[in-house]
Amino acid sequence: MASGKSTVAGWFREWGAALVDGDALGWEVQREPGIAAALAGAFGPGIVAADGSVDRAKLGSIVFRDGTAMAQLNAIVQPRLLERVRGSLASAPGSFVVLDAAMLTTWGLEPELDGVVQIVAPEPARAERLRRAKGFTAEEADVRIRGQRLPEPRDSKRLWIIQNDGDLAALRRRAESVWREITALT
Repeated sequence: MASGKSTVAGWFREWGAALVDGDALGWEVQREPGIAAALAGAFGPGIVAADGSVDRAKLGSIVFRDGTAMAQLNAIVQPRLLERVRGSLASAPGSFVVLDAAMLTTWGLEPELDGVVQIVAPEPARAERLRRAKGFTAEEADVRIRGQRLPEPRDSKRLWIIQNDGDLAALRRRAESVWREITALT
């Protein structure tokens, strides 16, 4: 969260890759009536907005503070989300497909992909980005970051790590370098 992965994925799309947005697919899955009802049953009707959609901010305030609640959320959403991700990857056009997904390593998808690009940013910088972009308090940002500590990629065929510890121009240069390496493999 707030590492710069979606920014880099957007550049990869700009440079010719098809993009599968794991977060957007997650939103779609949470809008499915059966999933939304299961989430309301698990976390209370207060997480459902007037239009029947899941209020992700309210849900996030619950699950990022409680590992058991996060596991319950994942048990409800992830099976359907993984179906959608795999289907989107299989049907994406072109030779390069980018999956923008923070949960990639939790899902264990690395062996199914040709490689993983991991964007790494210092936690204080990530917290500051969340405060600016989402209006979180310092505590809310820290809770979100701590609640989304994910396993490192373990079984990827190739791994590229991009450090996002500078400005946007530096991140773009690093992303371009990795993009050149990836496209040179074909």
